[in-house]
Amino acid sequence: MSSLSLSTMPQVPFLRRRAASHRYISTKVLLAEGEETPFTNHCRNYENKYQILQTEIQKLKDQMQDLHRDLTKHHSLINTDSTKEILERSVNIDEQIEAQYSAMQTLRTMFEEAWEETFHGVTNEHEIYEAQLHDLLQLKQENSYLMTIARHIGPYILSIAKVKERLDPR
Repeated sequence: MSSLSLSTMPQVPFLRRRAASHRYISTKVLLAEGEETPFTNHCRNYENKYQILQTEIQKLKDQMQDLHRDLTKHHSLINTDSTKEILERSVNIDEQIEAQYSAMQTLRTMFEEAWEETFHGVTNEHEIYEAQLHDLLQLKQENSYLMTIARHIGPYILSIAKVKERLDPR
């Protein structure tokens, strides 16, 4: 079985561990928020399948470690059926991983369209919000000009009113 699509993924162990940890935490937070969306449903499904695959691989690793220990430390003969079984199960797991990876690649288009729509919506909301802030600042500036003018002409209007009252006291 060829893993061409998986072999194109970057092989940086320390980044993968950090990304996997971040993915796990982010997924748990997303699922805890409780909103039912196609993506949260995908994440729930993915986590279940991932845990099963991870458990199976861990079992194989433990079995392989036992075989390796028996071979190197005890120098005992190993049942060839054991290695054959591990290899067969490993091939089966590889096929499951490939199928999961392929299914996720198929989902990518759908999710990217949804993310694009969400991104455009958020961008639009952000632009509207910024425009509203700008409008308020412009109104504040216009009001400031009005207050400045009122402060400057207020005393003149008051003095003209006093003069007018003296001339025509009615």
